[in-house]
Amino acid sequence: MGRGLEVPRYVADTMKILVLTSRFPYPIEKGDKLRIYRQIRGLSARHDVVLCSLTEQRISEDDYAELKQYCSEIYTFRLRKNHIALNLTKGFLNGLPMQVGYFYKRNFHRSIYGIIQKEKPDAVYCQLARMAEYARDLPLPNVIDYMDAFSVNAKRWSENAPLYLRPFLAREARKMMQYEADIFADFDAHTIISKQDRNHLNINHKNRIHITPNGVDFDFFQRKKDKKPSYDLVFVGNMGYAPNVEAARFLVQEILPKLQHKMPALRLLIAGARPAPEVLRLQSEQVTVTGWVDDIRDAYNDGQIFVAPLFMGAGLQNKILEAMAMGVPCVTTSMVNNAIGATADSSIMLADNADEFAEKIIQLIKDEKLRQKLSYEGLVYIQENYDWGTFVRQLEDIFDGVVNG
Repeated sequence: MGRGLEVPRYVADTMKILVLTSRFPYPIEKGDKLRIYRQIRGLSARHDVVLCSLTEQRISEDDYAELKQYCSEIYTFRLRKNHIALNLTKGFLNGLPMQVGYFYKRNFHRSIYGIIQKEKPDAVYCQLARMAEYARDLPLPNVIDYMDAFSVNAKRWSENAPLYLRPFLAREARKMMQYEADIFADFDAHTIISKQDRNHLNINHKNRIHITPNGVDFDFFQRKKDKKPSYDLVFVGNMGYAPNVEAARFLVQEILPKLQHKMPALRLLIAGARPAPEVLRLQSEQVTVTGWVDDIRDAYNDGQIFVAPLFMGAGLQNKILEAMAMGVPCVTTSMVNNAIGATADSSIMLADNADEFAEKIIQLIKDEKLRQKLSYEGLVYIQENYDWGTFVRQLEDIFDGVVNG
């Protein structure tokens, strides 16, 4: 595959960019969907965007209409459950990581190739290594967004998983690390969300990977000044995602007991889509688990302090950026802040074990001036460093380089 494809003539200013995603980018309940949605939206202001998206469920008319505002054409490919098992088996036998095999179907590959022949894009943008099989053999400019170091995620999961799962996840970590390196030479340019994630990759020339962080929609994420928080603490995220599930468990079972004897009336809100059974079981008189929230700003507004005890996962935590943009004082781990780069005890509070989290939370609850300082400094830091417009322009420059360079 890849021979005989007509390479288009390039236009210096306006480009046609074909985007490949493993999930339909809307509604936004996962970090990868937020990132590609905002990038598509930003790129569409000056360029022609064509979307090719895999999906595991039927796309509603409203969700389709949302993306159609920014895409000249949208093509979707339905991943059905009975096919996924076969995909994984084929991928395993071919030595692919499960993360890649799960999403790969040869007939999808042929269809995408046909779409490229029809649309004649100037460049292809492949979101995530899991989609690389569809784009690595194309004889036209291509860019891959690693987004984060998936292999690091798999390694951390394998170390914290039940014993019976560890061999499978350890294999996945090894396979993914090798795959991330193998596909590097097949793309003309590469992006990733943070320097921390780039450093984790086992790639010889990884310094050539462009850092393109996520931004924040400052017009959208604004705190309601007349809204008094109903909860002392809040944690927001995709609550079916393993690192968030573990963070919620740690918050309720490890941190709250250290606060209860000093603050028995303290209340916690856990909000976000797809709460796992382990998260639902955390609910009590002290802990509220909401599940999906129509407007996530309501959850941020309802918390006095945002607490994110994340010790697993990779990438840039959008939930922290959004909370800080809304002026909610944040307490999180050093690992999370390594990607964000905020100043400890000035614009963010850092803690790396239950005792430290309890200490910082008590300090913030008792000291209103400190909360106000953290709220203000955090907001200023995010406004100065995490603007979507800046990062979309960087992405445009990358495409311009591979198309016209």
